[in-house]
Amino acid sequence: MEQDANGMGGPVSGRARVPSGPPAGRASVPAGRAAVSASPAVSASPAVSGSAAARAGARAKRRRRRNILIASIAAFIMVAGIGMVSGTYYFDKVALPDDIALDQSTTIYFADGQTPMGSIGENRTSLAFKDIPPDMQHAVVAAEDNTFYTNDGVDYKGVVRAAWNNVSGGDRQGASTISQQYARRWADLEGVTYARKLREAVIALKLNQQYSKDEIMTMYLNVVYFGRGAYGVEAAAQAYFAKPAKDLKTNEAMLLAGLIKNPEGNSGKGSPFDPNIDKAQSQKRFEYVRDQMIELKFVPAAEAETRMKFPDNVITPAQARERAVARQNLGKPEGLIIHHVLGEVAALTDPRTGQPIYEDTDADGKKNFDKIRNGGLKIVTTIDKDIQQIAVSKASRAKGSNMEKQPPNLQAALVAVEPGNGGVKAYYGGDDGNGCDYASYYVDPVLGTGGQSCGGGHPPGSTFKVYTLASALMAGYSIDSMWNGVPQDFPGRTAAKHNQVKNATEGVEPECKSGSGKWCTLEEVTVQSLNVPFYAITLELTPARVIDTARAAGVRNMWATVQGQDLPQRIDLEKLKGADVAPRYFQEEVGFGQYPITVLDHAGGLATFAARGNAFKTHFLKEVWTGDRKTYGEVLKGTRIPGFSEQMADDMAKVLMGVPQHYGLKSPHGYQLAAKTGTWQLGNTTSNAHAWMGGFVPYDPGRKAPGLAAAVWVGNKDKEVAIKDRNGNNIIGGKLPGPIWADFMDTALTKVNMPKIKFPRAPITGNKDVGTGVSPQPSVPGFPGWPGPGDPGQTPTRPGPTRRR
Repeated sequence: MEQDANGMGGPVSGRARVPSGPPAGRASVPAGRAAVSASPAVSASPAVSGSAAARAGARAKRRRRRNILIASIAAFIMVAGIGMVSGTYYFDKVALPDDIALDQSTTIYFADGQTPMGSIGENRTSLAFKDIPPDMQHAVVAAEDNTFYTNDGVDYKGVVRAAWNNVSGGDRQGASTISQQYARRWADLEGVTYARKLREAVIALKLNQQYSKDEIMTMYLNVVYFGRGAYGVEAAAQAYFAKPAKDLKTNEAMLLAGLIKNPEGNSGKGSPFDPNIDKAQSQKRFEYVRDQMIELKFVPAAEAETRMKFPDNVITPAQARERAVARQNLGKPEGLIIHHVLGEVAALTDPRTGQPIYEDTDADGKKNFDKIRNGGLKIVTTIDKDIQQIAVSKASRAKGSNMEKQPPNLQAALVAVEPGNGGVKAYYGGDDGNGCDYASYYVDPVLGTGGQSCGGGHPPGSTFKVYTLASALMAGYSIDSMWNGVPQDFPGRTAAKHNQVKNATEGVEPECKSGSGKWCTLEEVTVQSLNVPFYAITLELTPARVIDTARAAGVRNMWATVQGQDLPQRIDLEKLKGADVAPRYFQEEVGFGQYPITVLDHAGGLATFAARGNAFKTHFLKEVWTGDRKTYGEVLKGTRIPGFSEQMADDMAKVLMGVPQHYGLKSPHGYQLAAKTGTWQLGNTTSNAHAWMGGFVPYDPGRKAPGLAAAVWVGNKDKEVAIKDRNGNNIIGGKLPGPIWADFMDTALTKVNMPKIKFPRAPITGNKDVGTGVSPQPSVPGFPGWPGPGDPGQTPTRPGPTRRR
């Protein structure tokens, strides 16, 4: 447990809410037969003069004569045949639109590329012809266009009828062939005027010349609207029967086909052909489709009773909505992962131009990422399905977890990262994927605003000492060097000023092998989490050097108290070096973890030490696929911490192996564990507000043991109060975060069959004749300027470790 030296650093508050779901996709024109009513007439103003009215009347007569003439020509062309000169001219004039770009759902997958994590964007998934059951195709023909396989794509009577009714003022009917319906959607033709009908018919004719009937049917069934927000037959099968289209039975396909005529209805409740809305009309429509199926010989009459029975398994609209929300999965813990990975996809740039690949611009100039949301992408994350499930079960309040029945103010977060890769294997930042992210924060311009989400960092306490320890090893200090672990004065931090540097175990003498708390090895002061020696190390090496070690390991953000700001401000360590931020924002207290960092960054830093000093950028994105083509694959580029050798990493592992042992934390399945605990107190009280544990297991890719690193934080959901367990005890790193971490590591490693290997033997690098230790043995000479055995009460004149003579 660590002392809050000067009240600086605290949890980030003022969390911004994340939108509860993805913004609506682009509006799609339903391709059913719904009739479009005529626009209301506009009354003439009484102020119009007589001459103006006369002119208006003359123009209206001319328009009427022109309309009649055009309608007659159109009808004549269509009925008499396209081969005539005028028909040929019009036919050639109408161009076939470019291939339609369908808005489709983008699906996010776990690392296996097979298990969906969630889905965003328009509720449509395009299918190949082979994946659409023949009964579904036949049912649509029976319901919408029973001459589909023999016609040339045009309902000529419908064109003439539309032309005549437009002139005569009759009902505007929208009946069309399947080809015409698809042509309407393809060309974005709206309304049912004869002009639209004529253009629609020409496009339908050209479609039938250029594409086979199977191709037209496939295109149509991937576009047509079925109601319940479902575009295309795959989405419809899920929305009405909770199954993929390939598994549809004959009677289920028939009911779906019947919906196309009126997918939304006029009541606002849904299609009248949905049995949950109007069972009588639904049955009547179903019987019509059944009769057509038999008449067209798609199904033998003898099989009607078995294959064509009215289905009783249509799910309710409420169930469909629940499934749609579950399909997105944004309200669950994995929703936070989806936000993180979408932010990474949005940040991808074209290596040739440096421009964002998926960024687009609206007509008003506003940036959008519809190419991601509605682009039908397959996004594969680095998240391991099994490890993620274990992380949620261990860090949430699930039955049997260490968090079960804990006080309601408590919140845990857990992140696991693969060493030597940087891929996030598991991420739990809270139960609500649309709520605050307690493990980090995300920037998601696809489903959000692109600003920083609710969330942030937490003071890591003594877990941050791993970076200070690494800095000491790089400075040549051995883990066997001797240090004074008792409270003592430093420049600016004295007992007289009531800000003396102390340990969390104030009043308790450190238990070192020498029998004196003033003569402890660097290994001992690390295991016991003594603040005083780490303050001395940071003072000697400078805070900037410790920060640079953390930066190199993977800590990308740190929060600082900035004058004039009510809340701690995030400092971007990817852009700023240690010398840029210390001592301006961060002072010596950084050496024992006063300043907040994220659980995500800390897990990434620990993964670097697991990989023996080789750092890989922490990331969620593994692959992006567009159709069958992989358009992005993760780029792994390791960078060694400058000056940090593998031997130093082995020394560190030896030290950190003592921490789980100190708290009695073990792996029941025999994995070696190396970790560090940490806590941070609540203001100037003796209670704590944050508790951590983070660490790793051995790593050796040559032996097919990639290892695993993880960090666990426990703190408050909202307002900062004392964190106490269900028995009323103060929570420290080894007592609640510790068991969560150890249980997770053992269960996850066992689940993925991680090989059991040991850490390399520690070579004990560096010089042990350095440090601030005061030997209890009279034969050991004192240090110049430091208390020696002869005058233990002397105040040191310099703050850092001094090389012994």
